[in-house]
Formats: sequence, structure tokens, C-alpha cells
Amino acid sequence: MPTESSSLDLSAFKVLDPLIIASISLSPSNVAKYHKGLTTLPVRSGSLAEFSPDPIFHYLFVKPHDPQYTPIINAHPNINGRSLYISAIPFDSTVHHLRALFTAIGGGRIETVIFSDEPLPPRSSTADDRDLIRNKKRKRSTPAAPSKQTAETAPWLPLWNRKLHPPGTTAVAVFVDKAACELSMKAVTENSTDNPNLEYFWGSGIGHGNLIPQLGKTRYEDHMESMFPDPEWAQKFVDDSLEAYDNRLKAEEEERRRKANEPDEDGFVTVVRSSRPRPPPSAEEIAERLKKEEKRSQKGFYPNFYRFQQRELKKEQAKHLLSQFEDAKRQVRERKDIRQHRSRYQNA
Repeated sequence: MPTESSSLDLSAFKVLDPLIIASISLSPSNVAKYHKGLTTLPVRSGSLAEFSPDPIFHYLFVKPHDPQYTPIINAHPNINGRSLYISAIPFDSTVHHLRALFTAIGGGRIETVIFSDEPLPPRSSTADDRDLIRNKKRKRSTPAAPSKQTAETAPWLPLWNRKLHPPGTTAVAVFVDKAACELSMKAVTENSTDNPNLEYFWGSGIGHGNLIPQLGKTRYEDHMESMFPDPEWAQKFVDDSLEAYDNRLKAEEEERRRKANEPDEDGFVTVVRSSRPRPPPSAEEIAERLKKEEKRSQKGFYPNFYRFQQRELKKEQAKHLLSQFEDAKRQVRERKDIRQHRSRYQNA
């Protein structure tokens, strides 16, 4: 752990590669104000204050965000000039934490925050996008109807009541307008390491309406309760899901029957499979099916392909012919004896 005896530059810490920094008990006066184009913003940590008599700071690194090199522009069009890039955010950061922080230092109002470890929100349609789509020649397509949340598709309750960020997570704070973003960047510069805000603690100043689940013991108690839910609630969840599934099957069956009797817009009637069960197959059908399967299984099979197989086949054929010849000789001998016996009996 570095000490405060010598003036240390921020480059002594691996801030950008791999974007990991922890809360340290280093005075902001010994930390550089700028580092690789980012402005250092010290924030006091209230959760660790009881473990050290000296103030403990967590250092954020802020700069104006350029969405040209990130995929965030795909989710938020018209984001240019009203967003800030924040590196090395605390693990418990939320939108409410960052809003309270910028309010405390005199910044502008945050519209939303996009964290690097979370999926991008869906792109919002703007007037420019609608005009662009209207002017371009596109194939006619029916827009898909938004899927409704039903009991059958309802997700299971989350096991954790709050998401925590891994080390190295970054964020992009999107402000309501360009003026609010410029005011916030100015506030970050004024409250940097040369003039830190020692009265503000991370997590304080959050509105009463923004209830954030607590960490520590309460978090794990909620986790255990979510892992073993109430049996009555679980039974009701299962019953509702099965009932919704049965209702969906009935609706699909009614729709299928309706389409079987009603023509569509072009006058065609949809042909559907009959719901009546087929009679059991007869003996002739079963024999014909077995014959086809046997013929299909023997297709491409050559039993006497090798020479030793052909020799064995010829030997078997020779044995069979020899046995037939011996049988024929025996039959001739027996008939000859019968004729001789008859001739002797007549002469006598």
C-alpha cells in the first residue's frame, strides 16, 4: 500500500489497464488531477470510515464521452455532447448514486446511466429515424406485436435483490441536455484533487422515494429467502402457469378451427389436419410397410463383395448340388428295387 510520505503520481496505479482501482487511504493532494485525458474525482467512502481514522477516498475518472467509438450510440441516438464517461466506478453503483453525486458537487441532472456490464437498452425511435425509414424504399412487412407478459412467461423472482458490478466496470452518464453535461464536467474539474468535497459521502443524498436494497447481512437474508420461497406462493405460481398454458392451447385450437371454415382475404380456405383419430392399420398395410422397410435397409448392401465370401458361397453351392445328387441317386435306387420286387411277385 503506498504511503503519504512521498508525492505519488496517478500513473503509479493501473487505472486504465485493466481499469481497476480500489478505495485507498491516499490524500487527494498526492494524486494527479489529470491522467491520460481523464479528470480525477475523489469521493469519500462512508462504509469504511469506521475502520480508519483518516478519510478513505475512492477515485473516479471522468471525461466527455465520444460515442463514435462505442456501440452506445446504437441505443441512444442524439447522445453527442450530453454524456460523460466514468471509469473505476464503485461496485455498488446505481443510477441513484451517480445522480446524488453530481447533485452534491453542483452538476446537472442525469437522464440515465449505461453500465458496461449490463446489456444496452433498446434503441428509442426518433423523428429523424422515422423520416429516414419513410423516405427509403422498404419491403412491406407487418410489425410484430409486442409480447405481453403472462403468467406462463413470467420469469422467476431474482435470487439477488440488487446487482453488484465487477472490478473494472465503467459507465456512461447521459444528461438531460448539453448544458447539464457541460455543467457537470465543470463541477468535476472544480471538485477534483485540488479541491475535494470532503462533506459528501458516497451513497448519501439519495431521495427517499428511491429505495435501494441494503448490502451486508440484509442482502444475504433476502437471498436465502428468495432461494426458499413460500410454498403457497410457489404453488400459486405453478397453478397460474399451468392454467395459462391450458388457456393458450384452447385459444390455438379455436383459432385453428376458425381458419378451417373461414376464407382469408384472398378467398382461400386454410387446409388443416383433421382432429379425428386414424383407424388402426390392417395386416396387409403392416406387411407392406415391413417389406418396404426391409427393402430400404438392404439398399446399398453387398453381401458377397470380397473374394473369400465368393469362395465360401461357391463351396456352399457345391455342397448343396452334391446333396441333391445323392438324394436323386437314392430315389432311383429305391424305385429300381420296387420294380424288381414287383416283377418277382408276378412271375411267382
